[in-house]
Amino acid sequence: MQTIGPAGCCSILVAILELKQYSHLQLTPHLIVHHQFWRLLTSHFIFANSGDVFFGSILLYTMRVIERQYGSAKYMAFLFITTLISTLFELGALAFGARIGLKSIPGGPFALLFAVLYQYHRLIPVTYRFRVFGITMNDKLFLYILAFQLAVSQSLQTITPALCGILSGALYRTDIANIKQWRFPFILQKFTIQFIKPYLVSPPIARSSSTTPNQRPIVTGISPVDNMMTTGLRNRRATNSTTNSTNSRPETPAVSVAAEGTSSVRDYFDTITGRDVAGSELEPPSPEHTRVLVVMFPDHPRETITRALSSAHNDLNRAVEIMLSTPSPAHATGSSTTRPSE
Repeated sequence: MQTIGPAGCCSILVAILELKQYSHLQLTPHLIVHHQFWRLLTSHFIFANSGDVFFGSILLYTMRVIERQYGSAKYMAFLFITTLISTLFELGALAFGARIGLKSIPGGPFALLFAVLYQYHRLIPVTYRFRVFGITMNDKLFLYILAFQLAVSQSLQTITPALCGILSGALYRTDIANIKQWRFPFILQKFTIQFIKPYLVSPPIARSSSTTPNQRPIVTGISPVDNMMTTGLRNRRATNSTTNSTNSRPETPAVSVAAEGTSSVRDYFDTITGRDVAGSELEPPSPEHTRVLVVMFPDHPRETITRALSSAHNDLNRAVEIMLSTPSPAHATGSSTTRPSE
């Protein structure tokens, strides 16, 4: 998200001012003769045409999960390191690629985009798979097709920065010379957060941080549990009534025992499903614990995780137990559509 804004704004501004000739990277005559070294930086932030702006913005927005995985500090350090490494790779490609017709590299964060794509490929698991004409595919295929279209949009001139970005992303993953532990100085981070970040990041939607005592999280898909408990209570009462009528015993103690047992069973299921058992005041979910559970349970929606944390009163261990007992949406859908053979 911190890359979409500058790249898109710079590309639109350059197109309006008709300054696209200053966006591409070329050794001769720009760097060697005219010493325009500022092109080493601007070539990574200015797309050459509107199609690249559109598809590049879609890719960067789709892969925003990498920034959430890394955190802002590590993500900015990753962008800086991969930009530096990919720039060196691009200069080498221009120096040795003149023989095969590579004279310039078009402007745009192609290297950054494919460096992030490599991290996305290594870090983000597959959500679902499907088969087309007997070939097994997954949900990442659509993103890869879009990236491939962007890489070959200008033939060899765009394939080169794409390969440089993939190589820089792979080099970052190897953690050579501990580059994954490097961060910008704290003073620079504080200055950026205070004076630059408000202009690049939109403020979050205001939400209430308090939960009223009577408000309980709504858990969907637990009607079979309620039906099971209701049926069990009805059968238990019917059994107790038959036994009492046969043995001529009073009905009140049996009903009270059944009600007490049902209450314990309901409390147990309420704890598993994330309901507030005692009806006590819920606490707002902790952002740190929420991030941990999102990484541990990627198949569950964020609402289910926040409800589990709220019902567990921000107890991470108890929230993990609740999430382990909660079926994933994909599993629930698959089990509901499967019927036993008659």
